[in-house]
Amino acid sequence: MNKENNLKGWLYLLPAILFLGFFMVYPLVDVFVYSFEEGYNSASQTFFGVGLYNYSYVLHDPYFLQALKNTFILVIITVPLSTIIALLISVGLNSITPLKKLYQTVYFLPYVTNTLAVGLVFMILFKKTAYTDGLANLILAWFGKGPIDFIDGPYWAKMFVLCFYTIWVVMPFKVLILTSALASVNQDYYNAAKVDGTSPLSPASSGPSRPTATRWPCSART
Repeated sequence: MNKENNLKGWLYLLPAILFLGFFMVYPLVDVFVYSFEEGYNSASQTFFGVGLYNYSYVLHDPYFLQALKNTFILVIITVPLSTIIALLISVGLNSITPLKKLYQTVYFLPYVTNTLAVGLVFMILFKKTAYTDGLANLILAWFGKGPIDFIDGPYWAKMFVLCFYTIWVVMPFKVLILTSALASVNQDYYNAAKVDGTSPLSPASSGPSRPTATRWPCSART
């Protein structure tokens, strides 16, 4: 019986395994092999040597090093910020009852919004044109600052837009995952924490009905 169940399981997984193997694993292995072929010509499928020249060339390429630096800065800034903001939003969504589904839908919308529409929104926010300096510069003008060219201006301004965009795009998915994790915590744990006298004013708790000391350990695996 177990052998039959295992066979059925592998048969169900077979289409996904074939798809991932053909479209993901095989191209990765193929590109890895190509990376050692020096002077590779894709038209004639020929090369004149094998070695580490391609890696040496890339590691000395200023554009690659700049891209590496940009990626490092992007990850260092966006991953912690997006996770913290998503966690705060998830706690808030998990603590309310009226219009809870509506708020969850609103926060998830950026994740499913068309990329072209997102680009237009950010163009309105940050792009300087002959008619306007952008909504962001309009807000800065209220405080006597700016204008700043966020698209073609200084490096920090362009990185700010990139980080802002990345956080805005990835945060909804994190909100969805964290909200689901918090909602899956058994209510008995909350009741037990209340019986044990968890104080709503304690730094380890956020309220008498949703003690953080119970919420975090139960959803930490997420």
